[in-house]
Amino acid sequence: MAAPTDTTPILTLLTSQPALPALLALPLTTYPAPLYTLWTAAGAPLPPTNPLASNPDLSDGERTALHHLQKQIVATLFDAVAGKNVELVTALVEQGFVSPDVPDAGGRTPLIAAVEAGNGAMVCALVALGARVGGYGTVGGAERTPLMVAAARGNLALAKLLMEDFGADDGVIAPDGQLALRLAADGGHRDVVAYLPARRGGAWRRWKSTHAVAWRRVTRAAGKVWWFFEVLLYEIPKFFLWSVPKHVVVKPLWEGGKYCWENKHKFGGWCKRQAKAFPGRVKRAGKAVWKGMKKVPKGVWSVAKEIPGVIKRLVKWLWKVITRIPAAMKKLCVWIWESLKRVGKAVGHVFMRVVAALHTTVAAVLDFFRTIKLKDVWNGFCEVFNAIFRGLPKVLWKIVYSSGILVAGIIIGLFGLTGKLVVFLIEALWYVAKYVPRQLGEIIAGIWTSIAKGYHEILVWINPKH
Repeated sequence: MAAPTDTTPILTLLTSQPALPALLALPLTTYPAPLYTLWTAAGAPLPPTNPLASNPDLSDGERTALHHLQKQIVATLFDAVAGKNVELVTALVEQGFVSPDVPDAGGRTPLIAAVEAGNGAMVCALVALGARVGGYGTVGGAERTPLMVAAARGNLALAKLLMEDFGADDGVIAPDGQLALRLAADGGHRDVVAYLPARRGGAWRRWKSTHAVAWRRVTRAAGKVWWFFEVLLYEIPKFFLWSVPKHVVVKPLWEGGKYCWENKHKFGGWCKRQAKAFPGRVKRAGKAVWKGMKKVPKGVWSVAKEIPGVIKRLVKWLWKVITRIPAAMKKLCVWIWESLKRVGKAVGHVFMRVVAALHTTVAAVLDFFRTIKLKDVWNGFCEVFNAIFRGLPKVLWKIVYSSGILVAGIIIGLFGLTGKLVVFLIEALWYVAKYVPRQLGEIIAGIWTSIAKGYHEILVWINPKH
């Protein structure tokens, strides 16, 4: 059988060769499975489920070509959905080549792809062809229904179409606990939130899903902290206090003593030979010392001749350093100016947040909380807290960080390669010094994310449209 080429239209190819649909196991209801064996995490083999792999009448080349054609059919369907080609989608489904719910390589269904494209006509066509309105598809690694996708994207028209014309259930809870209402609210699509009915449910699963991510972050950071202290307090001391003495002192002494004991009968002759050779060695050492003494005046004169050149090079180096000082001072002045601007801006931001919070509070009291709610007052104080304890420290940290860059630039500018080596050593020490605080920050951030999500879910339970 000749392998199909990419330039052959899919419909023409499938209709012109009646044997192809049977070989390809059409209609395709799932994305074409691989032709090779997969393995589970436990090491168990998973035989290929693609019918092409078990067809004894096909060669390896034919199996590969047909498998590629299977994937082409699915890709053609999704290209037609994205391109709003209702006729091609209808032909592929009605002629039995694909199911209207066949997923693509990422797990999306055609109906979800139509919702993502914002194409109401394609949605209607797919539903008429038998696509499941409440069927799940994978979007961004999470299971979602078409209505959930429409709500998450803020497409009110498609949300109405799916619910009012096709009976989509907005109360379906995804495996990660998400509802269409929550996805719309998280995306800030207030018109869709206002349209969807108020529903509770899935709070535990939503928190559990967020907590799982946060907990992985916490455990990963805690593992790094454990590793750091294990290396610092156990591995390094063990190396210097145990491994080095053992392999450098104890074992060599033991092996040497063992060798001496096993060869003790040879020591008498060895000592006799050393005693005979000792006078000759002393004589040769004396001659070598005399020769060295005779060379001392010549060496002193050689060193004395090099002194003017050394002084000259030192003067040149000092002059080079002096000429680089103005550039370093310029960098310092620019840094001072930028730092003052950042601090002034941050302090001004804090002041404005405080004034705004006080204004909101006073206005709420004077208005008896008719137009300004307690939540607005709370949000105002949260902004003040955020500006003081997050925004201002962030600016100060940027100043400290930029000062480090400035000092590094000055050192490198003044001392060249030597300065680079010094800066590299300082950066290495700084990385080690901030390693544990950074991981502790990750732990705190992960715990805070989990707590904040729990608080958010409590607010959602009180007001489902929060």
